[in-house]
Amino acid sequence: MVALGEPSSPTTTAHLRHCPRCAEQLDAYRRVVRAGKSSAPGPADLLEPPPGLWDSVAGELGLSSAPDRATPGSGPGADAPGGVERPPSGSRRSALARGRRFALALAACAALAGAAAGSGATWWALRDGTASSARPGPADGAGRGTRLAALVPHATGYARLSADRGRRALDITVRGLPRTSGYYEVWLMDRSHRKLISMGVLGADGHAALPVPTTVDLDEYAVVDVSVQKYNGTPAHSGNSVVRGPYSG
Repeated sequence: MVALGEPSSPTTTAHLRHCPRCAEQLDAYRRVVRAGKSSAPGPADLLEPPPGLWDSVAGELGLSSAPDRATPGSGPGADAPGGVERPPSGSRRSALARGRRFALALAACAALAGAAAGSGATWWALRDGTASSARPGPADGAGRGTRLAALVPHATGYARLSADRGRRALDITVRGLPRTSGYYEVWLMDRSHRKLISMGVLGADGHAALPVPTTVDLDEYAVVDVSVQKYNGTPAHSGNSVVRGPYSG
């Protein structure tokens, strides 16, 4: 509901600061809301929604039927002399179009918010005290790169560096993560473990494919590390690592 103007909790605000993916989704939801609230008339006001759109929205929201459509001989102006139906005035037509557009925007936001809530509910889904994948993924180690050293019980991680058309990416998967109320951050380190660069955050399924800038010297930063971080506004490494080691590629 943050996209609709509702205040967010401190935990949500802190998460949005550290998770570019969620922040980008929130911006997309806000754009939908702004489009629905827009009062500027234009050609888009007169466009009919594509077939099946309302059925999809109604199905998502649990509504039983589509809205009634105006038919010839009914509605405003049907009793005009000669039986000629008179369309609503320009201002009323624009207002109705904006109303329909805003209703659809709200419905879309409600559906998206539901999906986001579901995603948040499965963030670091727990089983037997450890975080597990919220959805099936590739088998551990199958094409995932070098196995990382586990620094906590039950953790298993793999990492590799890939390059495509000059774009480098660090692909990392970790299973058996400890239960936490925070989040897991991925770092590149030098071999002394004293110099490090934050690369991003693990996804809800324990996997991330993170872009590596060409300015990063991989001969120097040859070690990958995953740490558990708190939502405390501190960007520094917590000192609590779960897996660490050199990556392949």
